[in-house]
Amino acid sequence: MALATRSANLFELECDGVQITYSTTSITGQPQFSYHGPEGDLSFSGTEIETLSSALGAEVTVTLAAVPDLHTITLTLLLPCINMPEDGDVQFETLAIQTVNHTTIAGPPEGSAQSYEPIALHGIARSVSF
Repeated sequence: MALATRSANLFELECDGVQITYSTTSITGQPQFSYHGPEGDLSFSGTEIETLSSALGAEVTVTLAAVPDLHTITLTLLLPCINMPEDGDVQFETLAIQTVNHTTIAGPPEGSAQSYEPIALHGIARSVSF
């Protein structure tokens, strides 16, 4: 008989000055994402969270700030596929990428329209019932 594998659905991550909690579902049935860091204390749910499956794993993106005619700041969390043990949690390392999309009223700025800041994170993946 094959063993049933559990999927991680709660991720708690941190590094110097940044804390991220992401759950793929919640008691409301919607995903939840919280960010505490240099851009403030922010919470997102449902359609405010964009999830994309790619060769890197799951890419989970939220918009941290949007200032018209200046910039939009997004944060993309890279989540590897994690197979959970029958009981217990899994510690892992990953990256988040903060992207600043530069904008102006005069159109696209000269030079690079984006700048990136990688954030190395360590955390715990859990499988919980909501």
